[in-house]
Amino acid sequence: MALYTDKILEHARYPKNFGRVAKPDVRFEELNPLCGDRIRVELRLADGGPILEARFSGEMCAIAKGSASILFESLEGRTLAAIAAITDVDVLESLAGPIPKNRIQCALLPISALRGALKSKSARMR
Repeated sequence: MALYTDKILEHARYPKNFGRVAKPDVRFEELNPLCGDRIRVELRLADGGPILEARFSGEMCAIAKGSASILFESLEGRTLAAIAAITDVDVLESLAGPIPKNRIQCALLPISALRGALKSKSARMR
């Protein structure tokens, strides 16, 4: 049995939305202290909140990079409220197969970073 699904491996090898945003409105970095994965999230927003551009970068394992690619390819055009409603279960189901229990934190690192980015944006608007 393969450790990762074909979908995860394809996205890890050829990630979508990997890179930087030229002039981000929101920037946030998250670290998984258990394995050393580091992800940076950058978002450019339209007035009123829909995401115009969403990118991620960093040094991460295949499952974190694949999960980030799958998640980030679905973000552009969505509102912040819609993105805030994404659950851990939604992310895990999008990976198209079971994730070993000891790798779930890696798979959820991108959504954790995205949540941190949304919180940091909200804090700056107050």
